[in-house]
Amino acid sequence: MKAVFIFISFLVEAYCSASSLKIIDRNNTEIKTYFDENEAYNILVSVEDVSPWMLLATIAAEDKRFLEHSGVDIRSTARALWQNTKSGKTVSGASTITQQLVKNLEPRERGIKGKIEEAIKSLLIEKKLSKKEILEKYLNTVSYGNLSKGVGTASVRYFGINARDLSLAQSSLLAAIPKSPVKYNPLSNKTDAFSRQKYILKRMLELEFIDEELYNIALKEKIIFRKTFYDTSAIHFANMVRRDKSLYLSTTVKTTLDLKLNAELRGILNSQLEVLKSNNVTNGSIVVIDNISGDIIGWVGSKDFFSPDAGQIDGVISLRQPGSALKPFLYALAFSKGYKVSDRIDDSPYFSAGKFRPKNYDESYHGSVTLRDALACSYNIPAVSLAEKIGPDKFLSLLKQLGFNSLNRDANFYGAGLSLGDGEVSLLELTNAYATLARGGIWMDTNYIYGKKNIEQKRVISRESAYIVTDILLDNSARAQSFGLNSPLNLPFDFAAKTGTSKDYRDNLAIGYTPEWTVGVWVGNFDSSPMKNVSGISGAAPVLHSIAVLMNKRYPSTSFNKPIGVVQIEICPESGMIRGINCPRGVDEIFDRRNVPDKICPIHKNLAPDSLVVHNDSTVLKPIIEFPSNGDVFKIDPQVPLLSQKILLKSNLKEYTKDVVWFVDDRKIVSDANLWLQLTEGKHKIKFLIESENKKLYSNTVNFLVIK
Repeated sequence: MKAVFIFISFLVEAYCSASSLKIIDRNNTEIKTYFDENEAYNILVSVEDVSPWMLLATIAAEDKRFLEHSGVDIRSTARALWQNTKSGKTVSGASTITQQLVKNLEPRERGIKGKIEEAIKSLLIEKKLSKKEILEKYLNTVSYGNLSKGVGTASVRYFGINARDLSLAQSSLLAAIPKSPVKYNPLSNKTDAFSRQKYILKRMLELEFIDEELYNIALKEKIIFRKTFYDTSAIHFANMVRRDKSLYLSTTVKTTLDLKLNAELRGILNSQLEVLKSNNVTNGSIVVIDNISGDIIGWVGSKDFFSPDAGQIDGVISLRQPGSALKPFLYALAFSKGYKVSDRIDDSPYFSAGKFRPKNYDESYHGSVTLRDALACSYNIPAVSLAEKIGPDKFLSLLKQLGFNSLNRDANFYGAGLSLGDGEVSLLELTNAYATLARGGIWMDTNYIYGKKNIEQKRVISRESAYIVTDILLDNSARAQSFGLNSPLNLPFDFAAKTGTSKDYRDNLAIGYTPEWTVGVWVGNFDSSPMKNVSGISGAAPVLHSIAVLMNKRYPSTSFNKPIGVVQIEICPESGMIRGINCPRGVDEIFDRRNVPDKICPIHKNLAPDSLVVHNDSTVLKPIIEFPSNGDVFKIDPQVPLLSQKILLKSNLKEYTKDVVWFVDDRKIVSDANLWLQLTEGKHKIKFLIESENKKLYSNTVNFLVIK
């Protein structure tokens, strides 16, 4: 008997104190306390911090002679035995609060033997603990449904208040749940839940715990449920920490998370999800990484852990197709292989070696484009072409070095389609890979234990290649052709960003970074159903934008510093080579100093500024469009009458040249050397034609964009 008594003492102490795990954030704020191996949320409270109504309602509902018996209620047991024998099945239970505590602490199979053991241990617990201690431990271990263990949790879960503030009506409703958390779930089965609440109030009246007036007031009280669980923005994060086997014997774990920030992140996410509700977007996830330390400071697994839309799935670690979000790493690899940002690549109809025909998001082609424009505008065809030239095996090797352990098939399985996201990765893997770019090419393992040292790190991408990719992802002008000048990716501070949309529009991603921190956002549906008319720029990017603004206030960022290995050179945009004296215009571009253009522009080198074309002993001026330049973006001013908003198309011909044929998109306009053109929203293509000695001479073609 002494051995059993010792065992019971150990069991109660172990389960009620030592084996509980409290997880706190970087500011020592409690995130979640786990009571046992069950990952239910648990806020421990003392009996003094519980409403007296809750204590009385619990006793009335579960054990009216709790204060009288010694752990086993003989009268109730006899009554239940008689009723069950008479009916031939279990219709009545007789477990006291003490017996239920034993059951909560040490679940066992149902049966006579189990009941006897339960009774013996209940009697011993009554000798070890006071009634007050037993009631307190019961209230902290009993399930109130919806993954809420303990009355402290249930009070917050259902009503958003502390247990000490529960009203009589709220207390009697909570006390109704433990008998059957599913049947008496007040969120999904209100009829049964309120029926049992009424029964408990009636019993409290009969036991003279309350009078008629209080009884009637409680029945009439309108109970309002809290829509979301207070302070549950980080339950997914806490569950992830809880699964760390190295923390098995810990009682308190201080983490890197900023809980206050995390709650704001979820608020931003949920606001955008409300906007996207009609587009069949039901959920989302966010992760934020401190680039310097690798610390995870934000982790929102879903819009609400308790949401019926599969809210308990953790979107930060779930595998999803990243769409175009892997492209920056392909271009970083290309730059390390000798490609230059000014190199031109063809964006035309293309059949890959994998026998598929990639299409751009806008379902159009853009001809010869620079690698800068191809990445900034996220064109698919150049990415597939580049992946095939470099080799899918080399690309996959880099991705694995960047921590994409989920890409566990060989390169032949993915092929060049890997550049378009034909492989599943987690948001955490993706965000940490972008943090590698932010660190100048150094990959660092993520960390969630506050103050942890010796985090694994290694150089994966050269400092120069990482900076060049970052410069492209910062270039708002370069991406304007696809996303416009005022997209959510445009911020008033250095912020490199990229979006991704998986095939069939099942996933939207947006990732952005400063030198100090990196943010990853996913929106979509956990059941993989497609969204309607939503891309990364309209789905996840607005969330990313709002978070970036918040982060810059909370964790101020700086500008990216250009490495000494990166140089700036003026080039001819048509050839990508060093600008010659005869090139009509030049642009500044950045290069790895080990891989700079080494030739003067070959296109214009033999042409004088006013170069002449010879035809049968006569000469004419070579036709060139001087304005606008290829890739220019114009914005319509809403404050100015539209009819007065024009641009002057300029040629290099003399102003008095007549009968110049201008081609504006599908229109042919006969004019002078220059032409005033009314601005209209959209993409436009222009060139002009002159005739000399019965020869037709066409100018260069210029593409430009007009936005509102």
